[in-house]
Amino acid sequence: MSESSVEGYEKRIADLEARLRELEDVREINEVFRRWHHACTGGFNGIQAGRMEALEVLTDDATIEIQALHESGKGPKGREEYTKYWDFYFGDAGPLPYVFQTSLDQRIEVHGDTAVQYSNQLGIFQSRGAAPMLSLSRRVNYLRRTDGGWKIYKTTGDSAFATTLADLNGPLNPLPPEEQRVQWTYGGRAEVDPMAPLKNH
Repeated sequence: MSESSVEGYEKRIADLEARLRELEDVREINEVFRRWHHACTGGFNGIQAGRMEALEVLTDDATIEIQALHESGKGPKGREEYTKYWDFYFGDAGPLPYVFQTSLDQRIEVHGDTAVQYSNQLGIFQSRGAAPMLSLSRRVNYLRRTDGGWKIYKTTGDSAFATTLADLNGPLNPLPPEEQRVQWTYGGRAEVDPMAPLKNH
């Protein structure tokens, strides 16, 4: 085999290995956000909405920025803040007991040990005292490769369309009295009513 043939063969192998790694990265990144949505979803068949396992896909320094809830740069950042933010919403006794969400139209750009994931989020949400809502919004996740696999260090959600539904039917969890909880707020004060985007105006 000539030297040029060996070099060509080695280059082909290297290209195939790079393509395989990218495919594996994309599959793992999609699984990360699937786990997020799975843990957010609940309020039926005894499953609680907003389970804490969602936070396992975040880095310790991650930030969450949802357009309808947070001003740019003022979402919860770091494990202590985003855990407190998340705890406000968790479960049947919280203000947002019924959630079903998933991602559509996912696109991922991998740049070595970082990546950006673009998707559209379809969700059904019902907060206490409000009509259920169907919403479609855009999500962008920024991820980095860690010793524990790919994790999200910033997740953003841009509002798009929402409409109210007549009701929800199914094996819904019966709701206990709502717990009195303290919501996470930027700088110790509420920037917006956290339930406003989900209420029937």
